[in-house]
Amino acid sequence: MIDFVKSTEMKISLAPDQEGMLSTKETIKTIIRDNPDTVLAFDIFDENDLIGFILVNRFEEHKYFLWEYAIDISHQNKHKGTAALKKFIDLMRIRYDAKVITTTYIYGNDHAKHIYEKMGFEETDVVDEQDCHEVNMAYYI
Repeated sequence: MIDFVKSTEMKISLAPDQEGMLSTKETIKTIIRDNPDTVLAFDIFDENDLIGFILVNRFEEHKYFLWEYAIDISHQNKHKGTAALKKFIDLMRIRYDAKVITTTYIYGNDHAKHIYEKMGFEETDVVDEQDCHEVNMAYYI
């Protein structure tokens, strides 16, 4: 059973090629510490096993940005990421009255693209600038 426990830092391990797709652990810790009124961070557990981490930022009433989402390397490719994201969307709808969850993924992160599309996120626009190559997506609850 998937559960979420509030967190102050990311404790999971990533594959080397995934590390550049997320903020560093130090940056995440700073974001959580410096934004207590808008940022929510959770460790993701399956039974007693820590399997992932998720961080969202409320940017308007009922609207949240999915800033960081990752499943520990030892739990990837076991459909746990999909189950966790589905349950997280329910948590945001029920406990935090979320109406929209937005996110981005970096070009080349096909795994993120796949899971977001599978969950029903829709592409809203593409940012293709010198230092930023991202696809913006939204999930309407």
